[in-house]
Amino acid sequence: MKLAVIEIGSNSIRTSVYRSSKKNRFKTLDRWREPVRLGKSITQSRLLTNDQIEETIDVLKKFQTRIERYQVDRTSLIATAAVRMAKNQDQLIFAVLKETGLQLDIINEQEEAYYDYVAVRSTMRIKDALIVDVGGGSSEISLAKKGRLKHGLSIPIGAISISDLYLASDPIKENQLQAARKDISQRLESLNWMSSPATFVGLGGTLRAVTSILNREGKNKKTLHNSVISCDQIDELFNQLIHTSLEERSQIKELSDGRYEVILGGILIISEIIKKTPSKEIRFSNFGVREGYVFNYFHKMNLQDN
Repeated sequence: MKLAVIEIGSNSIRTSVYRSSKKNRFKTLDRWREPVRLGKSITQSRLLTNDQIEETIDVLKKFQTRIERYQVDRTSLIATAAVRMAKNQDQLIFAVLKETGLQLDIINEQEEAYYDYVAVRSTMRIKDALIVDVGGGSSEISLAKKGRLKHGLSIPIGAISISDLYLASDPIKENQLQAARKDISQRLESLNWMSSPATFVGLGGTLRAVTSILNREGKNKKTLHNSVISCDQIDELFNQLIHTSLEERSQIKELSDGRYEVILGGILIISEIIKKTPSKEIRFSNFGVREGYVFNYFHKMNLQDN
């Protein structure tokens, strides 16, 4: 069976095409990404603009054309924080259905955290894991103990929202930086379970970019999975980037497609989460919500077949 999954995020729209194999496993046949910054207007007004909706439709049509080459059995379209928070999400759902024939499934906070957990459980041999996915509009944090999910939630802050709310000046002002830290810290205050001993597993666009920068020597995106970076390295990188201009950050190849505009907000969230844990290092997972959704889907299909 072949399955295509399109994920509408806060910073981009990503598509992957998969072919199932035995025992809930699958092979990725192709993948594409287009930067579409839905999260920016959500931070300011909680509304998707008409231009953003039109751009989303255009990208979806482009991806549909590419997907047709693979003769997939099903195309699933999911959306995360930006669309979830939008007051006019129904407008997008209707436009997508009318223009593409696709039914948009907006996954809730618990589902998003759960799919992250499924992706990590299925691709890493880790029993006790603190799973952190810093996205553009939200951050998912889960705790697995002995391979079972104990806690999983989403907090409505991400790389885009923190960057737009607090870190928009160039250069960044110290009082803005402290205000951002305070906001993030307060949102994490009640999550006492994050202090439980566990392997810190990081995923999402911010950590992918950070891991790429810190593993430049001979590493490509495929081999980033399971890479380990120290928390000290992350702090050092943040201290370097905070003293660069927006123009200088735009020249860093790992921060292409607009990531340079929001990377500081993303790293700041990671840094504040690290403070709440006993972790000294982070293990990066290149698999997240999309792959967790696929693992879950094929598992259900196999149960039905049996």
